[in-house]
Amino acid sequence: MSRLLRAELARARARPAVWVVAGLVLLGVLGLVLTAWWQTRSPSAEQVAAAHVAYEEAVVRWDETGDAQLRDCREAQRALPPGDPGRFDCALLAPVPEAFLPLRPGLWQLADERVDAAGVMLALGAFMLGATLVGAEFASGAIATWLTFAPRRGQVFATKVAAAVLVTLPVVAAAFVLLAVALLVVCQVHAVETFSPGVLATSWVDLLQRAARWAAVAVGGTLLGAGLAFALRHVGAVLGVAVWWLAAVESALRLVLPAAGWLPLAVNVTAWTRGSAEYAVPVCRPDPAAPGLEVCENVWHVVGGAQGAVVAGSLVVLALVLGLVSFRWRDVG
Repeated sequence: MSRLLRAELARARARPAVWVVAGLVLLGVLGLVLTAWWQTRSPSAEQVAAAHVAYEEAVVRWDETGDAQLRDCREAQRALPPGDPGRFDCALLAPVPEAFLPLRPGLWQLADERVDAAGVMLALGAFMLGATLVGAEFASGAIATWLTFAPRRGQVFATKVAAAVLVTLPVVAAAFVLLAVALLVVCQVHAVETFSPGVLATSWVDLLQRAARWAAVAVGGTLLGAGLAFALRHVGAVLGVAVWWLAAVESALRLVLPAAGWLPLAVNVTAWTRGSAEYAVPVCRPDPAAPGLEVCENVWHVVGGAQGAVVAGSLVVLALVLGLVSFRWRDVG
């Protein structure tokens, strides 16, 4: 089986579609870096001048009302119990020039804002990799020739799926490493905070865990694409099913049957990567003030991370089972 896997990896490396998808994913990551460059650039001369004018106006107002603001603030702070998160130093109310300049986020904020977008691109790219690597075999007829050399269809199925996953993993790793290194370079060039003491170590750990979960989502996307390609035997058909799912389940289902809001992949992937997700179900009751009319309000339901993993994983397993059954029992001639 290892010889089959090595052969599948060699075939995957020779497919231009693999390099095109990988290149598009990395290009998308560079787009995220470009927006970070724009956010962290130094303020222009016009922005500095406007900030100076606004600061001078704030100083004038502070000279007039600062004593009253400090007195009210200190009275409010004394009313708070020790350790209350609302407690702060009232002297911070005094205007400082930096507060009037455009906000330039640090490394943690830049990464936190972009890891989900990068994860979505990776998941879509991984889905395309899985579908392309398998679907192309059926479209070209190469799968029939391949089965003459490796007649055990179970082994062929396993090696092709494993090869798709092994192709996906370097792309995922390269994308996240590129994002991290490029954001670090952007922060260094623009002299913004990289490892701010205000950002706790646990925040960095949570960010790394979220990136790791997105990597797992990408692997799941590869398996989903490969399983559907084995079942449908054409990349176009796989994309058709994906578009139908997007229109019917991800969009229309929430409007037609809000109680099934736990089913869309977007909700479950969000729950898995962020720990939880919410969906709203409208609940209506008769309006006592207006007979014959109803009053509706949204009741929010929570999808936990474990539930999200189970639902999304079940779809992946279902696709793989359908693909295996189709591959083992249908003619490929």
